[in-house]
Amino acid sequence: MNRFLCFLCLFAVVAGLGGNAGCSRQHYRLKADHEIRSVLKQSNNDSRWKVSSPGIIPDAASRMFDPHHPDVEPMPCDDPAAHKKMHFVDGKRGSKHWHDNGDTGYVENPCWRQFLLVNDNGEVPLDKEKAVELARLHSPEYQTVLENLYLAAMNVSREQFRYDVQFYGNGFLSYGVAGGREPTLRNDASLRAERLLATGGTWTAELANSITWTLNGQGDWKMNTSLINVSVVQPLLRAASRKVVLENLTQSERDFLAELRKTVLFQQGHYTRIVTGTAPRNTGVSSVGGGFYRLLADQIQIQNQRQNIISLEENLERFGEMFAAGQLNNNYQVKETEQSLLSSQSSLLGRINTYQANVESYVSALGLPPDLKVSISDPLLEQFQLTSPSLTALMEDVGGFLAAIRKKDQPLPENFRDELKNVIKRAEGEMALLDQDLETLQKSMPERRAGLKNLEVRLAERIKEERVDPHIYDVNFFEERVTELRTKDIPKNLSRLRALFVLLDVIAQSDEPTLREMIRNHSFDAATMEALDELNDLLKLEDSGASVADADRLVQQRDLEVMTEQLKTLREQAGVESSSKPPRETKRIIADLRQKDEYRDWIRGVVSVFQYELMSLSLMQTRARLDAMTLAPVSVDTDEAFRIASENRLDWMNRKAQLVDTWRQIDIVADKLKGVFDLKLNGSLGTADNRGVHFGKETGSLDVRFEWDTPLTRYNEMMDYRKSQIDYQKARRDYYTYVDSVQSELRNVLRDVQMSQINFEINRNAILVGTIRVDLMQLQMEQPPQRGAKIDTNTSQQLINALNGLMNSQNDFLNTWVTYQTQRMLLDLYMGTMTLDDKGRWIEPSGKDSKKSEITSQPELVPTLAVPIIKTSRLNRRYVE
Repeated sequence: MNRFLCFLCLFAVVAGLGGNAGCSRQHYRLKADHEIRSVLKQSNNDSRWKVSSPGIIPDAASRMFDPHHPDVEPMPCDDPAAHKKMHFVDGKRGSKHWHDNGDTGYVENPCWRQFLLVNDNGEVPLDKEKAVELARLHSPEYQTVLENLYLAAMNVSREQFRYDVQFYGNGFLSYGVAGGREPTLRNDASLRAERLLATGGTWTAELANSITWTLNGQGDWKMNTSLINVSVVQPLLRAASRKVVLENLTQSERDFLAELRKTVLFQQGHYTRIVTGTAPRNTGVSSVGGGFYRLLADQIQIQNQRQNIISLEENLERFGEMFAAGQLNNNYQVKETEQSLLSSQSSLLGRINTYQANVESYVSALGLPPDLKVSISDPLLEQFQLTSPSLTALMEDVGGFLAAIRKKDQPLPENFRDELKNVIKRAEGEMALLDQDLETLQKSMPERRAGLKNLEVRLAERIKEERVDPHIYDVNFFEERVTELRTKDIPKNLSRLRALFVLLDVIAQSDEPTLREMIRNHSFDAATMEALDELNDLLKLEDSGASVADADRLVQQRDLEVMTEQLKTLREQAGVESSSKPPRETKRIIADLRQKDEYRDWIRGVVSVFQYELMSLSLMQTRARLDAMTLAPVSVDTDEAFRIASENRLDWMNRKAQLVDTWRQIDIVADKLKGVFDLKLNGSLGTADNRGVHFGKETGSLDVRFEWDTPLTRYNEMMDYRKSQIDYQKARRDYYTYVDSVQSELRNVLRDVQMSQINFEINRNAILVGTIRVDLMQLQMEQPPQRGAKIDTNTSQQLINALNGLMNSQNDFLNTWVTYQTQRMLLDLYMGTMTLDDKGRWIEPSGKDSKKSEITSQPELVPTLAVPIIKTSRLNRRYVE
């Protein structure tokens, strides 16, 4: 007996511990994930709102990844003062098991940086696609949206579980002694099954068993009884409708569908924000200072500012030389250029500082720490390099070489002939590059024509009202401009460059005595003479003052009067006003003439013309590249865009569903106005003896009853019902206000798209004009006035204005492109036609903006009092009448 009691007690303890412990944490976690995956699989099957990668476990390369076991999480770092409360609180000793899972000093994944690919400078290269990839990998906001979808699926699983058969089991084991009687040992156990029906009814089946041992010391007396109980409750009035009973399940499914759509919208908006910096309001994406396009634009604008500074530095040096040579009345133009240079340098520092702050803000928006070093680059930059960097470098080198030639007090560089050969080779490469640009321009011609014709058809009236030059969108003017570029300007420029190659080659191949002899006697070969004839209108190889021989003859004469008279004759021949000069001034002029060197001046003249033709080549390159640039077409009108949006916008679908959800609440709340009238059935069957398994009908019972509760007081329910009606009217107003906002949104974005198309063409022409203006001013600087004349006092200001105007035109052109790309992406998103691939990248539309939607939907009815009620009940008809 004692052994039996010990065994029984041990069984009770083990059973109790097992019941309390249940399955492991891991078991329940994995089972929950399995249930949620099942819900996602059932619902995430519509291509319009199919969510890519709906899992909530971050990748191992993510900063959010948790390397610890989720069911045995170590304690993170705690505040020391607060941590004491876990071990000793209110004079009481706390638990000593808080550190059983260990401690960790990390909150973020300590290894995430190891997965980053860096360049030789320790920077993470970021292009557009890499930025999107890192944002999906590290963004906490992106992870939160996926977790919200998981939680919505969890609610669906909970509601579905309510309609499954629920099993419950319980029991207890007790030992007791009462009133001097023999001690008893009793074990009660029961198993119950319940189920909720879609009609609102519930049924319950329960099996209970009780075993009692009387421990009298002589022999145990045992009593074993069992009871089967079945009950059914079916409401007949309140809570008897399927619409009421299934409301929670229905709402959870509808909420989950809405969450799926919100997740897809968020992914689209997240891409838009990362790329453009714009956070569409209907996507739930938080705003950020600027996107990837903005950072690229900042880079290009910094480059433009630097180029402006380089030009100002060169012109400051040139004005300084002119002032020293007496070609300026005073140094005002020098100081004016210097002031503009200092202002540009300050502006550059400000741009760089702002850019660095924007980069750090952008990196933070990706979910990464701001101290992470990144380099922003993308092939998108290349199309805005209107002049190739190699040609810019060539012009800078030629400018430096020309400056060395002008310094007659210093000998020519020893390797200048080798440098000339290298310059010729590099220039030939730039000519070949121009051929590639022309080929690109030729390929883009059909698209450019189509774009201009579309712009003319759609915007002619608006442009006419706003007095915009019609040449901006005139196809004929564009074709004439390109034809002139291909057949006249470029061939002329290339022909002169080839002629200059001949002259430069003569300089590079001839030593100084030989070339001096050629220059003095004009003993050039036929090819050189042909090149000189080709460049006759540009080459000015003879000074307008006098020849070296004339200067030498004047110096040898001792009679100052004769020298003065001879000098007057020479000045008259040069077209300079003749005047009688004192002997000292005459000597100075003659000394200047003696510095003339036909050899060096001839080389300077050839290289000066070569520099000018390189500038012309850069202009040809700019014109070709500018006219080759196109904008992706957008031809949808506002009515078509609104129709497409009404059929495809996911948030519009959710808005319709929300309106119906509010309408449904009227019936749900009205159900509580009804009285309670329930049918209840209760049956039981017990055992006929102490064996616990023998059931007899004499121990059975059946009870059928009706229970009701008359609605004598329904004050709160009445108020709730009236509130639900008011809520619905408010929802109606919110809905058609939302529809109006969508239409306004589409009209605004299409208006911005059209305006960007116009501005793109205007800024394209502005750059062409600005480039020509700068080149003309630079040419004027390279061709100083005749001896004795002064530089125009407005030259410096005109040059500064030309440089700033060109820089502003380039920045405006770039900003217009960024705006257009942003608005085109937003248009695709606002129409609900935006599509992302498996990696979250935008699949750009290809004629998608004007396609007919294949999705069937309910007709769109914006509720107004002017719309007649087509289908209504008798009560509604009477109410309307």
